[in-house]
Amino acid sequence: MSRGTASSSRRDGRQADDAGLYVEHCGPDTSLSIVLVHGAPDRSAAFRNTITHLGDWHVIVYDRRGYGRSRGAPPARAMIDHARDLVEIVLSCPTPPVVVAHSFGSNPTMLAATLHPGAFAALGLWEPPLPWVEWWPERTKAYNAEIASSDAPADEIEVMYRRLLGDEAWDRLRPEVRARRRAEGPAFQVDMASELDAPFAFADVTVPALVGYGTDTSVEHAYGARWLAERLPYASSQSTTGTGHFAPRTHPEEYAAFVRSVAAPSHLQPTTSPEAGGPPAPSPTTAGTSPARSRSDHSGSRPRYSPGRPPPAPAR
Repeated sequence: MSRGTASSSRRDGRQADDAGLYVEHCGPDTSLSIVLVHGAPDRSAAFRNTITHLGDWHVIVYDRRGYGRSRGAPPARAMIDHARDLVEIVLSCPTPPVVVAHSFGSNPTMLAATLHPGAFAALGLWEPPLPWVEWWPERTKAYNAEIASSDAPADEIEVMYRRLLGDEAWDRLRPEVRARRRAEGPAFQVDMASELDAPFAFADVTVPALVGYGTDTSVEHAYGARWLAERLPYASSQSTTGTGHFAPRTHPEEYAAFVRSVAAPSHLQPTTSPEAGGPPAPSPTTAGTSPARSRSDHSGSRPRYSPGRPPPAPAR
C-alpha cells in the first residue's frame, strides 16, 4: 500500500489484491462516500484538483483497468468488466455511495447500476457520450468503429492525446510518459468498441441520477444530457455556466459543485442493504417525473435541476 499527502486531504492509495486496480481514498471518513469515475482516455488524476474542493468528504478515485496505475490489471474485454469493477468498489463502502462519472465513465456507471441498484445512493453523469442512439452524430459512430477495428491501438490513442493536448504539449512529455499513454491504447479501443451497440436499457437504470453538462460544451453533449434525463426513470438534468466537456480539469471548483448537487440529501434514494438488492424503484408522482425531480420542483425555492424539454436533435 502506497501513501502520499495532499494539502487538503488524506490520500491512501492501494492496489486491490483481486482485480489489480489502483484505488485511492481521499479525505476524512464520512458516513457517505463519493466515488469518481474517469472517462476515456483518462485516469483518476483528472480529478486531482476537483478533490481539493471536496475536502470535507470521503472521496474514492481509481484508475479503470488498462489506464494509469491499473495498466497491470487483466485487460477489460467489454464494458461489463468495468461495471463489475465499480460494483466491487461500491460494495466495499460501509453504506451505498454517490457515484459521479465523467464522459465515457458514465456508461459503465449506468451499467453497474443495473447490476446492483441497491449498492448506489445516487448517480452523477457528466456529459455521457451515447453513440449507439439513433440521432448521435455519425462522425462519432464512425470514429468509434474505426478505433474498434484498428490493428494499431497505441497509434490511435496517441492521435487522440495529440488532439486533446496539442502536438507541442505531447512532444514535451518525457518518453516514458508517452510510452505509458500509448500503452493505454488497447483499453481505449475496448471502450470505443463497447459503445457501438446499446450496453444497457435506459429503463433499467433505476438509481436516482443527475445528468450534468456545461453551457460551453458541444451541441450533442448539451442536447444528449437533457435527452438522457428524460429517458432514465428517475433523473433530472443540470447545466453549469461557463464550463465544457472537460470540466474536472478546466473548472474543478464548478465540477465539485456538481458533485455536491448529486450528493444533496433530497437526491439520494433510501439506504437499503445491498444484499437485499436495494429498494424497489420509487413510483413517479406524475408521468415522466422522477421523485428527485418533483422534490426539487415543489420545494418552494428555486429548483436545483432544469429538466426542460430537449431541443430538436442536432443535424448528423
